[in-house]
Amino acid sequence: MQKFSVSPDGEKFLLPTEEEGLKEREEVLRITEEQRKLGREIVAVQGMGFVGCVMAAVVADSENEKGEPWYFVHGQQRASVRSYWKVHKINRGIPPVKSSDAEVDRIFKSTVSQKKTFRATFRNEAFEVADVVVVDIQLDATKPAFGEAEKGFCDLAAFRDGIRNLGKHIQPHCLVLVETTVPPGTCERVVKPIMEEEFTRRGMDIEKNPPLIAHSYERVMPGARYVSSIRDFWRVYSGVNAESKRRAKEFLSRVIDVKNFPLTELEDTNASEMAKVMENSYRATNIALTLEWARFAEKIGVDIFKVRNAIRKRKGTHDNLLRPSLGVGGYCLTKDPVLANWSMQSLFGIDDMLDMAIEAVNINDTMPLHTIELIQEVIPDLKDVKITVLGVSYLEELGDTRHSPSATLVKFLNEAWAVVKAHDPYVDFWPEMENVPLYTDLKVALKDAEVVIFAVGHKVYKDLQPKEILSMTGTKPLIVDCSDFISDTKIRQYLGLGCAFRGVGKGAK
Repeated sequence: MQKFSVSPDGEKFLLPTEEEGLKEREEVLRITEEQRKLGREIVAVQGMGFVGCVMAAVVADSENEKGEPWYFVHGQQRASVRSYWKVHKINRGIPPVKSSDAEVDRIFKSTVSQKKTFRATFRNEAFEVADVVVVDIQLDATKPAFGEAEKGFCDLAAFRDGIRNLGKHIQPHCLVLVETTVPPGTCERVVKPIMEEEFTRRGMDIEKNPPLIAHSYERVMPGARYVSSIRDFWRVYSGVNAESKRRAKEFLSRVIDVKNFPLTELEDTNASEMAKVMENSYRATNIALTLEWARFAEKIGVDIFKVRNAIRKRKGTHDNLLRPSLGVGGYCLTKDPVLANWSMQSLFGIDDMLDMAIEAVNINDTMPLHTIELIQEVIPDLKDVKITVLGVSYLEELGDTRHSPSATLVKFLNEAWAVVKAHDPYVDFWPEMENVPLYTDLKVALKDAEVVIFAVGHKVYKDLQPKEILSMTGTKPLIVDCSDFISDTKIRQYLGLGCAFRGVGKGAK
């Protein structure tokens, strides 16, 4: 029996048969030959996830000084039950990600349907014909014990398999540009040996044709500036040898707006890889600091957000102070310090630890428990209490639920026997919390709620008026603000309507 791949909106796609696979192979080769006759180089992007699919579209949208496309892009996604649906969606000009950035829809429609410079495939022939392969394979950190990030590790098995697959298929002239966030040492100590091994098996002389490997990490900010955060942003890069660096610089200079956002070349890939995980460790530590001070502010009746705004007026030194919230989510800040700590010990054999960065992860991971503490100040026993969580993505105006702090919040609310419902305008399916009712109708989600948690700052939530909330709930719920989403004026309105209020960093009102 053939298996289906099901998209988040419920559309089903049969996994390809062997015959369909052979037809797709011929199509990849035919399109490649056609594109080469047009003078275009071929790029394959390995992995059509949140970074890879938009990166592929940005590359396909890049043009030379004559307004002609530099590249044709094969977006390669494995034909798995989990993700094969992306191939079909992309080839209709539909992005496989949801975002508030209208540019995402535009660039997919333009490159797939109009310019015809981007097409998705599940075939490895995409790598065989490529001049450049951009690696966007998901690589995660595993944290086996909640709140104990020091026990975390990196399982490189799937990443190694992806790299080995490239080594079996790419031509020796092909540049492999690793865009995935990886532990420091990965390109030199993992990617390079695997590529050399596979090249040697294929009879290639790695002295004359050493693998061309570079690293340039993404700084994607899914949300209102999704596309721009790839195309119009500073890039750091390096390579395992001089030719890798040269090729990486050439490629990035064609794709990124380097006139306004110049490239930074570092000495080697260890440095480039460290730059990414240190950058995100800094942000994670910054947030952990504000969460710590938020608790202090609550206890003495101070609004930490007003304090933060006052501090941030000191431009150039303090204007990057981040804000406290429900917690930290997403694919980067939750894992990058763990990747770096694991790398120190496992790839370099250093008997040491990144204590501050790891403690920041622990503070951030456990922060959703503080929101529950705020609720229990008003309702000590949560058994059978009806709670609605507004927002399950990890970032406002985005549909990405990976490592969302809302998942931690809901998990522990359920363990306290609360009755939890959730709503998010950007999320149709919550894979991490499949058993939690997730509604698209806000009225249904809020009906009968005794507690309403503003977990994510989607505009639709910020625009809600207190009387609207009470009308939809039919109750006088406890209102919980997780990151200054509700103005002082609205707080007074809620209190005037008979609601209790609690806010992270705000204390009792």
